[in-house]
Amino acid sequence: MRQNGETAVDTVGRPLQEAQTLLESRGFQCSVRITCPPRPTFKVEQECLYVVRQHLAADGVYLLVVAAKMGKEV
Repeated sequence: MRQNGETAVDTVGRPLQEAQTLLESRGFQCSVRITCPPRPTFKVEQECLYVVRQHLAADGVYLLVVAAKMGKEV
């Protein structure tokens, strides 16, 4: 898929800041939604967000779902 003359960008698995910078550098806008587990089983690092899902809407805006990195308790 092409938007603004650019090929669609895969941001899944990237840190949020990196994904936003990449999209903006290619002329795309993005909207971010944060998701979290229903039960806090593990410690969650809120400052370390990663893209877990993306969707390129018909209007050319990337819809990113991000989740915090989870630290496992030992």
